[in-house]
This record gives sequence, structure tokens and C-alpha cells, in this order.
Amino acid sequence: MRIFSDFGVIGGKMVHRGVQHFTSHAAETQEKTLLNILKRNKDCELGKKYGFADIKSFREFQDRVPLSTFEDYAPLIDSMIDEGKENVITTDKIKRYCSSSGSVGKPKLQPKTGKDLLNMYLMGFVGTPGCAALHFERTQGLKKLPPQMGPLLISLNGHPLKNGMPCNGAGQVPFLMVKPLLKHFTTTPLDILFPEDEEGTDTAYFQLRFCLPNKDVTYLGSMVITLLSNMFEYLEENWEMICNDIEKGTIDPSVRCPQSLRDKYGKMEPDPKLAEELRTEFRKGFDTGEPIAQRIWPKLLWGYGMISSTLAVYMEKLKKYIGDLPMHNMGYAASEGFMAMPVELDASDYVLLPRSIIYEFLPVDAPEGTRPLLLHEIEVGKDYEIIITNFSGLYRYRIMDIVHVTGEFNQSKKIEFLYRSNMGLNIANEKTTTQMLDWVADQLQKKYNLTFKGHSFYSDTDSKPPRYVMLVEVDSDIPTAQNEQFAADMDEFFRKSNGKYDKYRSWGMIGAPAVMQLEKGTYDAYKASLVAQGRVLNQIKPVIVINTPERKEFFFGKVKK
Repeated sequence: MRIFSDFGVIGGKMVHRGVQHFTSHAAETQEKTLLNILKRNKDCELGKKYGFADIKSFREFQDRVPLSTFEDYAPLIDSMIDEGKENVITTDKIKRYCSSSGSVGKPKLQPKTGKDLLNMYLMGFVGTPGCAALHFERTQGLKKLPPQMGPLLISLNGHPLKNGMPCNGAGQVPFLMVKPLLKHFTTTPLDILFPEDEEGTDTAYFQLRFCLPNKDVTYLGSMVITLLSNMFEYLEENWEMICNDIEKGTIDPSVRCPQSLRDKYGKMEPDPKLAEELRTEFRKGFDTGEPIAQRIWPKLLWGYGMISSTLAVYMEKLKKYIGDLPMHNMGYAASEGFMAMPVELDASDYVLLPRSIIYEFLPVDAPEGTRPLLLHEIEVGKDYEIIITNFSGLYRYRIMDIVHVTGEFNQSKKIEFLYRSNMGLNIANEKTTTQMLDWVADQLQKKYNLTFKGHSFYSDTDSKPPRYVMLVEVDSDIPTAQNEQFAADMDEFFRKSNGKYDKYRSWGMIGAPAVMQLEKGTYDAYKASLVAQGRVLNQIKPVIVINTPERKEFFFGKVKK
């Protein structure tokens, strides 16, 4: 309905006006926000421990409160969840928890207060259509966006914790806050957004089954850009089957789904005319130079999804289907908070939000004991580890992210995410750390009674869907007959090590992994090649991740035939 779309755009424009104001007074806003956080939390356990009530400046805050990691908070958060303790890390009431990849097999659970949740909603959800409206107003003179309607590619399922509190991924929260309104701006039905059986459902089929017939689609929406790419790849491979179902109002027997979905949607209104219209376009091909998305949705204006530098390869794949469709890059966010947002479409960087989070920055490779810099002290063109303090009880918290400062926006800075300092593989925003990779390798050695001379992992983004490839040199070869089982066990260990990997495997965003055996002496030969280039032997670290063209050429050139 237009009224909800209009309210969303008006709210989004207000969010952007607020960003303009507070970034114009960034240093002052940061100081006021910090003192507000300390005042609110002076009577919680951590507030009393570090004397929040007596801290009057940033310098005093840095002097009194040490840098922290999740391990410092884990026992405190466990006591909040398991024992129902309050006023531990914040005096504000905890409304829910957000989960993200943590140590092996155990997700990090971050408590969220109402203040943090409101910020995630405004910056991550409301601000998005506002950015689009301002873009088309500026570039096309469009006074008002048409009613917003499109597929929403995300699962909103969560789970309750021991204390009864709801727990979800951070990206799900803004959509959960407007659950009653979802039907007014998405073609995706609730039983696909809240799937009964995620792993047993061909979600891309149902997304397409409901958005293809809708000629009023104006946007394509996804939390992670890989889901959009996967949806179009599924369409290219299965359009004949989908068109047959639209023509007959059926669900093809090959489509995986619970019986409840087949019972509900297996006898829809047949639409032979629409089916033939779609077939006509698909028969022309998907490489005609005119993107298929605009051919089947004539009102399509824009899209959104997380498009960080680590996911850029999927944006290139997506261009085949959407062409130069303007895209909103969502923002830079994590379970710890919403830290930065783009202020224009097709931007690869984000503006740091001085009223949402307190930021400190450690220059990459800074000596131990270096005092972190404040927002107004960092420099364009340099890389930093970002440290945050939020409204939900995290103080001077190292989130392990490395960012690059790309420019200035008023008195704030624009950044782009580079990598996590402990990241290994990240082909669908699952963020598998090197710790997880080593754990998987260790489990495989134990199960198969093998000794690895070396092991490395590679992100195979050319595969459909993308997958992990393990390259391993062993003292005694893995029998050929066991290769398939070895890969299946590797997959299972990855699922156990990383909840996001498990989820994205279930969604079809990540394919089954593969294993390749390396010739004996491969890792010794690699070390020798580096020494020949002038590297000092004791400074050469194991190659856990194959992440450069040179490493790829070397190691794949040593795969046993």
C-alpha cells in the first residue's frame, strides 16, 4: 500500500537529515554520546568496577577502561542468560540477543537494549528507502518513489534462549520489528520468511514463484548479495519448470518443501498467459545485453543487499542479471551494533555514525600499548582496527575488523570493510575464521588417523554454488575410495564449527566442499620459493588460506593428478 511506502520514505529522509546533522558535529557528538552511555550504566557491575560515574572525558575513559574482547564478556553474558542476572554490563533492560560466529561450535551472543535495537532499525531499515528516494530525486527528478514491492530474500527464524529471550541474527532484527507490515512491501509470504524447514525447502523457487507474477516489483531485496545472485542462477537453470507451474498453478514434484507448503500452494490459480509471457523473455536468453530483471519487472528501480569488498565477486555475477540497476549497500553492521551506513546508492563505502556507536581506532601493526585514536584523529587512506563502545554494555570492545578510511563526510569519515584479523574464508558472509579452519583440519586428522604435512583452504567462487576446497599434503595418501566420505566429514565439521556456515549450506548459498591432495613436498617447495625471494625462513607462516593469485597458481599446480 502506498501509505506504508510513503511513510517509509519520509522516515528514511529524516534519518538522512539526522546523519547530516550529527556528522557535522562528529567529535562533539562522540563525546556527548560517550558520557551519556557512561551515565546510563554507572550503577551496573562494570560501571562500578571502572568508576563510570567519575569519568568526564575520552582520555579518562581510555585510561580507566581496558580494551576487551568477547572472552571478557562471555561469563557475564552467560550469567545473564543462565541465571537471569541483571545490571551486569548495562543497567538498561535487555530486549533480545543477537548471535554471530564465535569460537568453534559456540556462537557469540550479544545482548541488545532498546536503544541499540532502535538504532539498528532506523539506520539499517528506515534509512534504506530514504537513500533510494534521495538518489532518484537527485538523478531523475523523481518527486516520490512508487509503492515499494519486491522479494525479500532472508529467513527470519530465530530461537529462544534459556531465559526465554529471543535470539536472532543482527540482520533479521529490523524486519522482525515490522513483521505486521511485511505483507505491504514484499512479495515473499510469511511462511517463506519464517520457514518450517529451511534445509528442506528450495527457497529460491518460492521466492521466484511469488515475485515473477508481480508486475509491480520495484526493488530486489536481500540481506546478503549472494542470495540475490543464487536466486537468478536458479531462475536461469529452472525457468521452464517454474513457468510450467505458473501455467498450471502447481508445484513441480522435484521442488523440495514440507508438505504444508505443497498443500497450501500446490493448487494456485493457473495463469497460462503470464507463463507464456515469461517464457518468451527467457527463451531470448540471459546474455542478450538487456538484463533479464528489467525485462520481467518493468517497474524495477533499485535493489539492496550487503556488498562488502569480500562479496564483490557476487556483485559481478549479479550484473549479468540486473545490469546497472542502482544498488544500496545496506551498511556496515554486526551483532555488536550498526556502525556505518552509505549515503548514496552504488557506494562501496559507508559513513561512520557518531551518535550510534563510540569508535576508537588502532593503526594496523601498531606497537603494543599504542593509545587508540578517536574518530576525528584518523586519516584518509590508512587502515585501522576498529574498537567500539555501544549502548548494550560493550566497552572498548575489539571486534577484530580492519577498515580502510576512504574519505571524509562532513566531520566524520567514510570507511570500507577490509577483513577480519582472524578471518579465514568468507564466501557468503559466514566469516569462517582461521581458528575454525584449523579445528576442522585437526578433526579430520583424528578421524582418519592421518598426519597432515600441511593444509590450506580456498574459496571456489566459480563453482555453483560457491564452495570451500581443502588442499592437503599427507604422509600417507587418502584412499581414492574415501575421498567422497572425507569431504562429507569435512562438511559436517564445518557445520559444527560455524553456525552461519551451517545455515548458509542449508539455504544453498554454499555448496558441498571438496578435497584435493597435494604432491609430497609441496609445502617445503613453497617455503623454498619464498626463501629464494629473500624471505627469512623463521618468519614464513603456514598457508592456511589461499588468497592471492600467486598462492593459487602455486598450490593448484601441485595437485596430484
